[in-house]
Amino acid sequence: MAGNIQVSYQWAIDTCNRNNVGYSQTYRNQQTVNGITYYDCSSFIWYALLASGFDVVAAHGGQSWPFTTYDMVSVLDALGFDRVPVNDVWKPGDILVRNNQYGNHTEMVYEGRRTMGAHSSTYPLSEQVSINTGNSDPAKWDTCHRFGGGASGAKGSSAYVVAAICGNFWQESGINPGIWQNLQESTWTDLLVGYGLGQWTNTEGDTHGRLYKLHDWLMNNGYADDDGVGQLNYLIHENVWYSTGEASAYQNLTEFLTSDSTDIEALTHAWNIGWEGIHDSSWDARVQYAQNCYDYIIAHANDTSITTWAKGNRYLSEAERYNNAVLIYRFLSTGALAGTGVTFLIAVLSKKKRRDRRNV
Repeated sequence: MAGNIQVSYQWAIDTCNRNNVGYSQTYRNQQTVNGITYYDCSSFIWYALLASGFDVVAAHGGQSWPFTTYDMVSVLDALGFDRVPVNDVWKPGDILVRNNQYGNHTEMVYEGRRTMGAHSSTYPLSEQVSINTGNSDPAKWDTCHRFGGGASGAKGSSAYVVAAICGNFWQESGINPGIWQNLQESTWTDLLVGYGLGQWTNTEGDTHGRLYKLHDWLMNNGYADDDGVGQLNYLIHENVWYSTGEASAYQNLTEFLTSDSTDIEALTHAWNIGWEGIHDSSWDARVQYAQNCYDYIIAHANDTSITTWAKGNRYLSEAERYNNAVLIYRFLSTGALAGTGVTFLIAVLSKKKRRDRRNV
């Protein structure tokens, strides 16, 4: 029944940031009506957990209809969530539940005392499912539930780490989430053909290998195949790392993503071996691409004109590649460029408004 609370947390953020999501108790089961996909407060949590592999159906006694605030606590218990005193420090990914004088409601902790979730159909559409900018009062909640150590709240990758990844992605795909290898569109079960940012590929005769699993996960979690954010979420969910050779300094993907190394060359080599599993003559080019991406990220992390992924089964221009490198940084980073004084908050540049609801 165990899932990945980090993935659930990121799903909640991504869903709050979408423009075509609303609140409805009538259509709460992730139903789409007139282009709007609906949740209520508890079904939002249900689908966040489902998105990362928590077996909510089994924990709910085999019922596939999403739980409500009245019965979700027992499901969270069955899934292995621990109960934490509501007055303690909240961690990202914690789930708050109440059935009291303040109403019947549940939300997920975003950071600090801020929460996110499906709020109410009485608000404008852009504010019905959102990340709150105001703090929530712990006294208004009955229970707080935490899985393991909670979510990290931020992926924790420095500009150096992200640049190393982007240098490799530049060589593989031109940092393009929508490109097929050699522009030859194929099927998801084809062998030895790459797709997307990291050119996920089915190898060793396995037609249901990394490429197929990428497509399957994206489809089952509501992402288009060429969705850059979806592919980055899958990268974390996939959790691939080959700790060998120059990648052996890191035992797993998380260790690499949170590395404090400033050696772009070593980081680029580590990603090449550790995630892509290759070592070829393109190393020098990958390192140069990584350095160029680092310089661009430092200069443009807060560029408000960079909001949309460039993509398609085509070769991107250099400017489009740098655009996507910044978007990857924003997704993976803690939000601060060390030593530059530059801070980027996803909440600021999101197209989706956050409602300042301080009494949630």
